[in-house]
Amino acid sequence: MLSNLPFIAQILLLGILGLGIGVLVNWAIYGWAMFRYRPISPWMPPAIGAGESPRQRRDYWPILGWPGRARDAKVYGNWFWLRPMLIEITWMLALPWFFLWLAGGNLIGGTTLGAGMTPPSSTAETWFWLYSIFLGLMCIGTFIDFDEKTIPDEVTIPGTIVALLFATFAPCSRLPDLVPGGLLPPTIESVTFASPYPATTFHSGTYGLLLGVAVFAIWIWALMPKLPPWYAGWGTSLKFMYAHAFRPKRKTKCELRTTQRSMPVVTKFLCALLLAGVLGVVAAYFGLPKVNWESLYGSLMGLAFGGAMIWSIRIIGTYALQKEAMGFGDVTLMAMIGATLGWQATLIAFVYAMVVVVLGLTIQVILTGSQALAFGPYLCAGAAITIFRWDATWPGAKEGAFVLGQGLLWILAGSLVLMAIMLLGLVWIKGILGFGDGD
Repeated sequence: MLSNLPFIAQILLLGILGLGIGVLVNWAIYGWAMFRYRPISPWMPPAIGAGESPRQRRDYWPILGWPGRARDAKVYGNWFWLRPMLIEITWMLALPWFFLWLAGGNLIGGTTLGAGMTPPSSTAETWFWLYSIFLGLMCIGTFIDFDEKTIPDEVTIPGTIVALLFATFAPCSRLPDLVPGGLLPPTIESVTFASPYPATTFHSGTYGLLLGVAVFAIWIWALMPKLPPWYAGWGTSLKFMYAHAFRPKRKTKCELRTTQRSMPVVTKFLCALLLAGVLGVVAAYFGLPKVNWESLYGSLMGLAFGGAMIWSIRIIGTYALQKEAMGFGDVTLMAMIGATLGWQATLIAFVYAMVVVVLGLTIQVILTGSQALAFGPYLCAGAAITIFRWDATWPGAKEGAFVLGQGLLWILAGSLVLMAIMLLGLVWIKGILGFGDGD
């Protein structure tokens, strides 16, 4: 355990670990990108044909090797090396600070009880490992989204799986809530899917199990490779989706078709993940203590809430504006955020993201005049703010909004309906006034 090490050893070990994470983040930013035409990472083969110089031994040194890459500025632009160098420096310095921040009880220090509690070392370390992985993956997704307006599945699928595993085997990894103890000191408990109310028998019973399995199955279906031509009708579209995901053998022969179809590797992987996930959910329900099942169920409900919220906004915006309003990577990203933080914190993160996006878009328009927006980085920023301001945000949100319980979900559903009406009305008014898409 990190807490058992001397202070200096903690700082040195975490600094080295943070530097390693920074190197991995830089490798993934360019290695997981959809368009791998910028092999900036020294661990990628150089683009000799594009004019890049051969790799040198010093290029592989973290931090110190990046200034030397300035020799390839003619290929990648001036100061291209500065961002990856700053990423490695930031992780090297931030990871020890993050551990000390969690170990000092800052995640729970500003509650309404006014108790500056220090969490048990095992709980603080559990938070540290989960949220370090989470922040690292969001860092990768943020810069890939900035570069090419996409968020790869290599970020969101592992992040969601890690969140579900932590929720299953380490219930204390969930965001904390302070519970009054009367004459006793307050205790640290995790926020559940039902907070601030106790869980109901529906969620802890068979219906809860079926709902959890359904959520996991729908998540897998959403990740399947598919290209649905909805204009062809529901029946035909579903057939196309099935064929695109599984590529069944052709029923007709053609001399031009000499090769047989084969199932995509990603489909095989997702089918195996579906089987493992369903069996895992069932095993957790029957084989683990109730607190573990409630934690896993809360993670699954967060996955469903985060994904469904952004998916709904995407569908409404695309239908009303007749153009893609939001990439599907944002949907899977928000599902990962929901699985990690729970549905309540995911809603808080979305509110924070809206504030940040207004500020970011305003600055972007002033400096560049461009209105093109990569939404994923702002969702990541909202999630990070939620973690670091949890002690200041949750007590007020719990008493102000989440005390409404299921009523809050109906309010959110009504807000989506109003959003659809507003967007359709805006498009109708623009049509009457004669404004085109480019105006």
